[in-house]
Amino acid sequence: MSCQTEYVQTRLERLKEEDLHRKPNKWIENLPGTRTARRVLDIACGLGFDSIAWTRAGKRTVGVDFNFDLVHSAAQLAARQGLQIDFVVADATRLPFRAKTFDISFSENLLEHVPDWQKIVHEAERTLAEGGVFFVRTTNRHCPRNPEIRHFHVYPWFPAALKRPLLDWIMRHKPALVNYTSFPAVNWFTYPGLAAFFREAGFEAYEIFDLVERDAISPNRRKCFFLLQLLKTYHPLRCLVYPLMGAVQVLGVKRNGAGGLSQR
Repeated sequence: MSCQTEYVQTRLERLKEEDLHRKPNKWIENLPGTRTARRVLDIACGLGFDSIAWTRAGKRTVGVDFNFDLVHSAAQLAARQGLQIDFVVADATRLPFRAKTFDISFSENLLEHVPDWQKIVHEAERTLAEGGVFFVRTTNRHCPRNPEIRHFHVYPWFPAALKRPLLDWIMRHKPALVNYTSFPAVNWFTYPGLAAFFREAGFEAYEIFDLVERDAISPNRRKCFFLLQLLKTYHPLRCLVYPLMGAVQVLGVKRNGAGGLSQR
C-alpha cells in the first residue's frame, strides 16, 4: 500500500460523525460581511469537512486538494449528506480559477507542507474579489509543542542542519510519525512574520487577537475578556502568549475594495 493510500485510509478511519457537522470557521463567520458573501474556496479541503460546513451555511463552496483520493472521498461524503459541492483536484500554487472568483478563501494546515507557500497566498489574493477574506491556520515556530511529527515536540526549534536529515530518516523508517503523508511539514511561521507577508501580498492583515469580540466568545471566557482586550490593544504583550498558541492564525482582507467583508 502506497503512503498516499495509507494516508487517506488513516484519515477515513479517524472520521467522526461530528466532523461532518462542524460549524464554519468562527473567525470568518463573525465578520459582518460574511452574511452577504456567496462564493467560498476551501484550499486543501482534505475530506471536505469545512466545505460541507460552509455549504450548509448557504454558501456556494468549491473544495480543492492535490490528493485525488482525498477529493474523491470528500465528494462521496458530501453526497451522502445530500450536498452538492464542487471538489477539484488542483495545485494550490496554481489555482484553476479566474481572478476575483471568490468572496471567502481559507486554508488550514497547508502552508507548512508547501516549500513555495508564498505562491498560495498570492493565488488566494488573485482569485478573491476586492474586499474578500483569506484565512490561514498553520504551524507556530514559537510553540514548543509540535503536532506535525509525533513525539518530537521541540522540532521547530532545531537548527535547519538537523531538521532535514531527521525528517528524511522519519519519512524512510517511521512514516507513521507523520501520518503517512508524502508531504510533511517543512515550514514554521510566526504571527508577525506571516501577517507581514500578507500585507506585502495585497491584504490588510489581522492576527486573531485583533478579531476577538466580547459577544463572540463563550460566557465563561468573557470573565477573561479584559486580558484579551489588553492583547488586542497592546501588541508587544502578544509575545508573552505566542509560545502558548498551538497554531498561527492570520486573516487577510484584500485591498482596493470599496469596503471589505469586515466592513459591509
